[in-house]
Parts: sequence; structure tokens; C-alpha cells
Amino acid sequence: MDRGSIEKRLNDQKDLLTHLIQKAKSNGIEQVEIYSSYGFSEDVSLEKNDLNNCTATEENMFGIRVIHEGNQGFLISNHIPSLYTSIEEAFQLAKSQSTPDLDLTLPDVRPITNQFNTYDPSLDSMGIEDLVSYAKEALGWRNDLYGKVNIDSGDFSLSKGYKLIVSSKGVMAHELGAELSASVMGMGVDGELVGSFDYDSASGFNKEQFQSLWKKAFHNFGDKCMGALYAKPTASFQGKVLLPPEAVYSFFLGLFVGSLNGTSLRKGKSKMEGKLGEKVASSLLSLFDDPTNIGFMGSTGFDREGMPTSVKKVLSNGVLESYFYNTYEAKKAGLPISNGCATGGAQSLPGCGPKQLQIVPGTSSKDEFFKQPGKTLFVNRISGTKDGASGDFSGVVKGGYLLEGGEKIPVREVQIVGNAFDALHQIEAISKEGELLGESSFVPYMLLDGFTVTGVTED
Repeated sequence: MDRGSIEKRLNDQKDLLTHLIQKAKSNGIEQVEIYSSYGFSEDVSLEKNDLNNCTATEENMFGIRVIHEGNQGFLISNHIPSLYTSIEEAFQLAKSQSTPDLDLTLPDVRPITNQFNTYDPSLDSMGIEDLVSYAKEALGWRNDLYGKVNIDSGDFSLSKGYKLIVSSKGVMAHELGAELSASVMGMGVDGELVGSFDYDSASGFNKEQFQSLWKKAFHNFGDKCMGALYAKPTASFQGKVLLPPEAVYSFFLGLFVGSLNGTSLRKGKSKMEGKLGEKVASSLLSLFDDPTNIGFMGSTGFDREGMPTSVKKVLSNGVLESYFYNTYEAKKAGLPISNGCATGGAQSLPGCGPKQLQIVPGTSSKDEFFKQPGKTLFVNRISGTKDGASGDFSGVVKGGYLLEGGEKIPVREVQIVGNAFDALHQIEAISKEGELLGESSFVPYMLLDGFTVTGVTED
């Protein structure tokens, strides 16, 4: 499957979906939206430190949404010949609803100013053989450098495809893309001693970008697994936690971002309701959403509803600047249009959320964070529970370190409890260095103070 054949399929499908929507309108089905997601991928997997399987898959999913008099019907299909039947079925689902809401409508067409083409034609010369080569290379790194790391699973993928949305309101948008990606999961094992699981991944638009990022990701994975292997318990203490980029969102910012979702706001489940323009976090923290950067993997010119995306300030020096809305939630909030934040794909109705959050770098050097006086807990990840409404979280730190007196000591059986919204005010410093997570979101290191760390001591 090459770019030419994918483009032909896309163009044929544009014509088909346009025809189906016109047919639906002529039969009294006025509001129809079809979201098509097509993908072709070749994959090579790892299991238990060896090559496992080679596969090629092709999938075309269609999300069909029909709105009738404030009611909505939604169906998922992967069968092109019966798409019109699916439109009729979605229409009957909408008609069967008994709780109409006239704010529930498809959005009117709006111009899309950013056109993205992330399909590098050089990937058309690659295939399963290249993925096998990458897999063997990773196994070689494991054997040569990380002999005590057990690779539980891994995957190498070359994927190509497109997304397309067409609606009876005149929306017509599409984007092609292709990428190389890889992931690995495993743990350190030394006899009876087993460390905690860890994971890393990388993806790239082309061969050179992928190879560079994947080598870095795999070695980071190996180092984390080895670091967790000889971890020891530590005593409880009150003090600071250091978050590497991978932990920033999973630790506390993810709960905060979820509270800016238009649906959570409308249902009264967000602590950020009514706080636009207010200071809700440390002045050190600034966030913005940028789906328009052509150099990032997840960049896109339109959202799940075919509405244009744009750069949005979320936090400016701790002051809340915006929420995330799709068309329905924007109307419920009294806004004329959405802000291009509809999320999801062919297999879901439009949700609300950011596309590519970026954190503005701080002024501190990350090296300074590893030399703090007293005790600091380096949090790699947490296995535990979170509550989106309250912001409370608790769990056991996995792959963590105790930083003390210039030493970096692997620790285990360490628990931490906190609240995401309180933690926004506990940020002591943000690094100027960071990582581009998923090749789409810049995230620096963060140092937070005022946490109770619960540990144990060995008998």
C-alpha cells in the first residue's frame, strides 16, 4: 500500500460519502455526519525476549451520526456496501429518543486554514523486513547492555492512512499520514529478584527521525528497568517530589486538564467551573494547546467535528484562560461556536479536550533538582487511584528514587497521597529542559514541595 493507492481510495470515498449524504437529505434525513478512519499497518511484535509475530492489517471504520429534532443516533460500521442502511438505522435511533435537546446540532462549515501532510513518501519503500531489522536491533541492545531486563512485549509498526469527515452541513475535511513507531514493556529480573514494570515508545515521520528517537527511548526503558531492580524500602518523610516529563501529566496535571472538559463543567463535576480569569495554579505554570505545529506527530488542521483547530492559551502564569468545547458543549455554555476541541474518532461521538498541550519551560536547570538539600522523591510513575471530580490521587511509586546528599537511591514500597488541584500551587520550580512526549507535547521537569511520602524500613 503506497501513497498513490491511499489517495485514490480517499478520493473515491469522498465521492461516495458525499453521494450517500445527498441521498439521505433527499429522503428527509437532514443532519448526517460520517467520520471515516482508514489505516493500513505492518507490524512485528516481541515477546519474552524474542521475535513473536509479523502481521499486516487493513481497517476502515465509519462513525455515522444522525441528528433529528434534537435527538441523536450513532452507529459504527466497517462495511462500505451497507453504509446507507447504517445511516437509516442511525436515523431510526435518533427518532426513537424521547429527550430532545435543541442545542444538539451538527456544526456549520467553517474554513480550515491549516493543511497538514505528514506522509513522507520514503516510507513507501519500507516494509516488514525493515521492522524485523529494528526488532533484532532492539534485542541486540537488550543482550549487550541490559541482560537482566526481560522484554515482556514490544511492537514495531509502519502505519499509513487517512481521516475524513463529511457532513450534510457542508463540512469536508481530510488528512493523510504515515509513521514508524515502536514500543517496549518489561522489567528487570535477577534470579528471584523482580523489579517493577516499565514502558517506553517512540514514533517518527521518517526513518531517520524514528531511529534516533527509538534508540533514546529503548535505552531510557532499559535504564529505568535496571534502576527499579535493586530498589530498597525507605523511611517516611515530608518534603519534595521531582517529576520527570513522563510523570507530569500522569501524576497530577492530567486530572486538572480533565476538569477543563466542557462536559464535566456542564455536569457540575469540575472544580474549575466559573474560574476563567482566576489564578488557579502557581505563577510558574503556563500551558497552551497547539495542534498547528507541523513538526509534531499529532498536529491536525481540524477536530472530530471538522472544525478548525488553533493555538489556545490554557494557563498564563497560573491564570486560567480557556476551557475545551465541542459544538454541543459550546452551545450549552452559551457560546456561538466551539473552539475546535472536539475529540475522538470514527468509533466514538465527539468529546471535549486538548489536542497537543505544551508546557512553557521554566528557568531552572534540571540538574539543580537532583542536588536539593534534604530528601526528594523522584517519581517515575504511580500505580494507584485518581478521582477526576475531587482531584484526589494515591498510589505506590514505581521506579522511583530517593535523592539525598547527591545520591540517587532506587526505592520501593513508597506511597504518596495528594490532590491535583492543591499540587498546582505546590510547584517550586520548572526546568528549562524537557522532553517532547509522543513527539507532540513539550513537557519539562517539575519540582513540587509539601508532600507526605509514606515508606517503610526493613527489619
